[in-house]
Amino acid sequence: MNTKFYRHQRLLPMMTAARGFLTHQSSLPRLPVPPLKDTLERYLRSLKPLLTPVEYDNTKKVVEKFGEPGGIGEHLTEKLNERAAQRDSWLAEWWLNYAYLEYRAPNIVNSNPAIIFPRFDFSGIEGQIDGELEVDTAGKRLMCMIQHTKIYGSCRVPKPKRDIFYTRPVDSPSPNHIIVIYNNQIFAIDVIRNKQKISQEEIYQQLKLVVNNAKQPVEPIGILTSNDRDSWAEAYARLEKDSGNKENLETIKTALFALCIDRPGINYTGNRDSKEYMEFFRSYYSKMLLHGEGSTFNSGNRWFDKTIQLIVGPDGLIGANYEHSAGEGPPVVAALDYICSYCMNHRISNRESIDAKSLPSVRPLYWSVTSETSNDILQATLKINQLAKDVDLRSVLFDTFGANFVRSYKLSPDGFFQIAMQLAYYRLHGRSPPTYESGGTRQFMLGRTETIRSATIESDTFARAMGWPTYSDQERRELMLAAVNRHKDITIKAISGLGWDRHLLGMKLVALENGLKLPDLYNDVGYTKSAHILLSTSQVSSSCEVSLFFGPTSPDTYGVCYSPNPNNYRYSCSTFNTCSATNGALFVESLNKSLLDMQALLLAKPKL
Repeated sequence: MNTKFYRHQRLLPMMTAARGFLTHQSSLPRLPVPPLKDTLERYLRSLKPLLTPVEYDNTKKVVEKFGEPGGIGEHLTEKLNERAAQRDSWLAEWWLNYAYLEYRAPNIVNSNPAIIFPRFDFSGIEGQIDGELEVDTAGKRLMCMIQHTKIYGSCRVPKPKRDIFYTRPVDSPSPNHIIVIYNNQIFAIDVIRNKQKISQEEIYQQLKLVVNNAKQPVEPIGILTSNDRDSWAEAYARLEKDSGNKENLETIKTALFALCIDRPGINYTGNRDSKEYMEFFRSYYSKMLLHGEGSTFNSGNRWFDKTIQLIVGPDGLIGANYEHSAGEGPPVVAALDYICSYCMNHRISNRESIDAKSLPSVRPLYWSVTSETSNDILQATLKINQLAKDVDLRSVLFDTFGANFVRSYKLSPDGFFQIAMQLAYYRLHGRSPPTYESGGTRQFMLGRTETIRSATIESDTFARAMGWPTYSDQERRELMLAAVNRHKDITIKAISGLGWDRHLLGMKLVALENGLKLPDLYNDVGYTKSAHILLSTSQVSSSCEVSLFFGPTSPDTYGVCYSPNPNNYRYSCSTFNTCSATNGALFVESLNKSLLDMQALLLAKPKL
């Protein structure tokens, strides 16, 4: 997928439906409702490597009953087709609510991904503060661009049971301000004046005012956003009873984005030019970006409900944390690629003479903090400190080979890495894991994702063969190629809207909406096992070596985000320390070995 920025692209675009990059939207196809028979066949095939023979036989009977002519499956699919005929997307609203707004665990770690830039050459506070979009394409296919319009000026707002995702109405004026957080103190600063961006030097001077006016940490209101959603909703309701607090919350909600200027983390005493330091930098600061490293460091220097938080640390760190409701990684990373490139090429060289009185205002947000709110902050602090301590996050640069090598054998770099992960998991746990890989469906109007089920019969057979001495390397190689090519086939189906996960989810939700009894399929062991994801993965590529990562989606899950680059694979692996069933260090070791073993199988024979 390609995203390009014209030379005069604005960093803070004012996006409306009239803009050129949205003119193709009405011509996009709608997300299809797959034929029920095809969905159930794909579903059953995906369960083969996950179930025992007895479980599979029982599940097959349940699926056959669900899909029988005139049965409940046909009835629910018909209801879905009726919904699809009346909407731009039969799935979009459901998915926003089901996957994000109704999710009650904290955004932080569980939902919000984070992004780290390459290390920049600056240190200290001085270094910290120092056009139009083309349409995204995948091959010749135009992509839905709506997600780009939801990145800036948007915010998640906590509510009981289901949150609200605020986006600026397209016919309303674009906001002029951002929020800046330093030492837990939140400021609003105007960055647009008379419909024009202020200069880079003016922004620098504004940030100096922020730093000079927040020399000591204050009570961290922002840490409330790290709490579980119901607790945060209750705290939010208490906060907004005060009119000043309510105005502050509105200022934060409507801001273009948040800029977090962080305090130092752990001091590294070794050689900062060494490979060991770069490994420390990637892994330690990835955690800083993901959750702030607890209240001692920067978890209170955040507003985790803002769609975009740009984060700048004192040790060359630049990165971001983003709230996931707005969209998937590619549109966000495309914007951050632009920011990264801009930062590399537009350092201030000659200081302008700026009259401080002429600067747009820098407004500290003062809060009325009751004893109840102080207790809310305490409870959120205790929880985030525990959560931050629990997360194991490893950022890895595998540089023995990369996408160019894999492509030279006419294989997919994505599929190759996915099968390596299947092999790595099998070697550690002796079974294939229910696997989620994010497959983008933005070729459709309001498209989000479909699940690519990377654990297949072919990947399971290959993983088993790698551990059985009766197989020759030639046989293993053929099984590996079959697994990688099978992954390519299911990927094409998924991004074409023909996976099975969203169809089964849609039938479940339409049954609930119509007050129907939930079919037995949804309580069957096949569905419950496949829904318990043990390996959650996503590929997000970048042109600036920007790396994205996320936390585990459940206690016993490995979270792996990766980028196949020409000469390396960059990836992260997250687990929970308190879960004895997973081990991030061993998984990384197993994955690196699996990549090398699969490379050796390719090298054993001339290129295809």
